[in-house]
Amino acid sequence: MKKLLFIISFWIYVISVSAQQDTITTDSGLKYYIVEEGKGDQVEVGKEVTLHGIGTFENGEVFWETRESNSPFHFVTGINSVIKGVEEGVGKMRVGDRWIFILPPELAYGDKQRGPIPPNSVLVFDYEILDVTNPKKSIVDTLHAVIYDQGIDQALDLYSELKKKKDIFNFRADQLNALGNKLMNEEKLEASKVVLELNIKEHPNTFYTWDSLGEIYMKLGKDELAIKSYEKSLELYPKNTNATEMIKKIKTKEN
Repeated sequence: MKKLLFIISFWIYVISVSAQQDTITTDSGLKYYIVEEGKGDQVEVGKEVTLHGIGTFENGEVFWETRESNSPFHFVTGINSVIKGVEEGVGKMRVGDRWIFILPPELAYGDKQRGPIPPNSVLVFDYEILDVTNPKKSIVDTLHAVIYDQGIDQALDLYSELKKKKDIFNFRADQLNALGNKLMNEEKLEASKVVLELNIKEHPNTFYTWDSLGEIYMKLGKDELAIKSYEKSLELYPKNTNATEMIKKIKTKEN
């Protein structure tokens, strides 16, 4: 019911905005409405953008959002790290802007399936630009190489040293999470567990850090710890359907 109400309220919002604002269509076929105009820094190629967003299908079903989960999205422009329509649209914005974009399939994922997004989907995004900065170095590749060459203990020592250089390196929750998941996919499970447990200490209020910790505990057969981790993730973000499904899976296995 809450999800249905969210969809209805979001689309009432979209319709009301579109009724008041002129639709702008670019040469590529991207359409957008300007909801709020900001006065901050302009997005530029090579900059890192931090934004809040909601992604829906044409029927209003939400497939992605960052506001309720308190997990802003970050990407560097100009390196093809996002789909064409997002790159084009966000590139026109500045800090404080909130725009609604309508992406035809050719500016989204085309005829490819992408997670919950079916082929040939028209996507609607509500974006609000929070910040535009110079990109910092990722810690993922640096620590990953040390783990393979010297071991996890040396990597932890290096992490402590790198934290003294916060103006150079990026220490957001998504960094350690990416490293932990990378190690998990490479079947370096114990190293992944150490990294993801460190991420919890560094970022205890981020729902997806607990979700990833639950996954590594599951893989290691630590079901009780996995359930506690997933429950904490749900406490922080009740709409985390993956956590709900994993808890059911573990309890079904136990029975």
